[in-house]
Amino acid sequence: MPLDEFAWRVRLARRRRASQRKFRAAAGVIVLAIAVLAWYLGYYIQRPAYALEQAAAALTAHDAEAFQRRVNINAATAAGYDDLTYVLFSGDTHLKEKERNKSGKFYESIKDSVAGGMAQSILTAVGSGTWPTPEGVDPLKGRQLGIDFEYLMECSHLRDTTLLHIDSVVRDGSTAMANIAVRDEGTDLEFPLQLRMERGDTGWQVVRIVNYRSYLEAVQKAAASNLGRYIDATRPIVDRYNGVFRSKQREFRNLTETGRSTYTTVYRKSLTHLLQEDMIPLLKKYQKELDGVDVPHGAQYLAAQRKAATEAFIGAYESFVKGLNGGTTEDFARAETLHKMALSYDLRVGDMIRRGAVSAETPATP
Repeated sequence: MPLDEFAWRVRLARRRRASQRKFRAAAGVIVLAIAVLAWYLGYYIQRPAYALEQAAAALTAHDAEAFQRRVNINAATAAGYDDLTYVLFSGDTHLKEKERNKSGKFYESIKDSVAGGMAQSILTAVGSGTWPTPEGVDPLKGRQLGIDFEYLMECSHLRDTTLLHIDSVVRDGSTAMANIAVRDEGTDLEFPLQLRMERGDTGWQVVRIVNYRSYLEAVQKAAASNLGRYIDATRPIVDRYNGVFRSKQREFRNLTETGRSTYTTVYRKSLTHLLQEDMIPLLKKYQKELDGVDVPHGAQYLAAQRKAATEAFIGAYESFVKGLNGGTTEDFARAETLHKMALSYDLRVGDMIRRGAVSAETPATP
């Protein structure tokens, strides 16, 4: 055989063997990829732990749609509402048994509306990173349903709870128990939460915070000493101003018994002097003294509500003065709106103090 032909056949054989090796390698990669994909689709993403990881990732990414796929918001908030109202009632020592039963029936009657509002608030917060407040014709705005939804959300501690890490997930058939660690930012309390998960048609979902009631009680206990310390520190200020506020309030009512359209020049001057020279400076001085008190963790919300009430009262009186001195009807309307807001803040402060069972006295702001 000619040398050239022999060399050509040798090269051809080498090429054939190299092609076979490449084919076997490619086939191996394809088989491995198929196996990995089958494991991923058939096992990994079907695990409850994977669903929980996706829920956590959705929180970080503000992906409300993905979060809702992995958390049954309606089921979780319905169960959470029961735990929340139980804790609120159990801590209210002022209620007699008959009143407790009546209150329980009332809260049960509004459960669907309030739990639905909580669910919507959670989804909005997940998607935007900001907790909304009811506006417009929302039945949860103000106290239209007979409750303070804003205060209820504060008591839920949903807005203050931060996920620290996922510890473990134990599966038992079509259910699973997940253990996670969270922190309440208001008190710096770290707590192990247990999440019940169920497998449905769309995969695994969180359906309930099993020990949510225990978490609320632990946070409440952690905050109680802080609240008590803050209220004790501010009590001398509150007591000192209470009598003066009540006196100025009576003066204001006496001067405003007549309708706005019939205010005489004397009335206008008297009202303007009372508001500008007495009440507004007094409120500012009162708030300045409160601002000088150290606010510990757990009492910051109470301090913020007190300050919001003071600022709303000041704004209301400033608008009222503007209306008296040649302003428009809108100034009086704004004054009325701000005054209602201030009273709402005051009521919330009273609820916090009463339910905290640490003090029965609240500022008698006019």
